Amino acid sequence: MAPVVSPAAYLRVYEPLAAFPPAERLRWERYAAEGGVPSRRAGARRERTVALAATIRPSLDVADESAFVQMADGLMFVCPWYTQLRVWQAAMEFRGRLPERVAEAFIPRRLAEPAETELDRWRSRRPDLKVYVQTCTWMVPPPWFVLFDPAERVLVTGDTVDRSLLYRTSMGLARRRVTRALEALDVLRRVAPDSPGVDGVAELGDWLEDFHPHSRIELDYGGIVDLLDDDALRNDTSVADLGEAITALRRGRTDAAVAAYGRVLNRWRPLQTRESAS
Repeated sequence: MAPVVSPAAYLRVYEPLAAFPPAERLRWERYAAEGGVPSRRAGARRERTVALAATIRPSLDVADESAFVQMADGLMFVCPWYTQLRVWQAAMEFRGRLPERVAEAFIPRRLAEPAETELDRWRSRRPDLKVYVQTCTWMVPPPWFVLFDPAERVLVTGDTVDRSLLYRTSMGLARRRVTRALEALDVLRRVAPDSPGVDGVAELGDWLEDFHPHSRIELDYGGIVDLLDDDALRNDTSVADLGEAITALRRGRTDAAVAAYGRVLNRWRPLQTRESAS
C-alpha cells in the first residue's frame, strides 16, 4: 500500500539549462531526451512519497532523483528535485524544532547523525548547491503570493486529472516584487517589529538571489486543490489581496493593508485547522 501523503503546495525555481555546470547540463539534456520527465502532478506525488518512505526506512537515504522540465521561448528550463538533500535538511530542521526526547521518537539519532554527516559532506563538495523547491503542507505560505500578479494565474477546474492552480513568472519580476514588498513592509516593521510576514518575505528574497537572473518561478497549489472546490479556486484572490496590502502600506494606509492581509489569513485558516486535526 502506498503511503498517505499530506496535501502540499510547491514553490519551484526553473533555471535555464545554460546555468548548470557542464556535466549536470549534459545529464539533464539526456534526461529530457529520454522522455521520462514526469508531469507536475505525478512528479510531485512521487517525490513526496519517496521522501516519506525515506523517513520510515532504517535510513534517510533516497534512491530516486529526478527533475521537472519546462520549455519556454525555445529554451529548456530545469527544476532539479534534489530529494536526498531536502530529506536530510528537513530531518535536521524537524529535530531542531523539537525537544530531544520528542525528536528521538520520530527521527532517532542513529538516523540523524549519518544524515547530518552526509549533508555536511555534500555541502563541502558543492558549496554552491541550492534547493530548487520549497514545500508547505496544508496551505500556501502568504509570502509566496508576493512573487506573482493575478494575471499570471493558470487555473484548470472541473472533473479532470489536470485540475490545478498555478502562477508562473520570471525571476526579474519576482525579485522586483520582493523589493517592493520589503520597502512597503518597512512601515509594518515600525508598527509591529515581530511580524512574521516581514521575515518571511526577506528570507524568500534571499533564496531567490541564489539563482540565475533569467530563471522562472512557479507556484503550484499541488495537492491543496483537492481540499478546495472549483468555486473556492476561482474565488481565491490571495495574490491580489497581498498586492493590495502592499500598495496600501506604500501609501501609508495601514488599516486597508491589515484588512487585505486579513482576507488572506481568513481564507487559509480553515485548512490550517484541518492540519492540526489530522
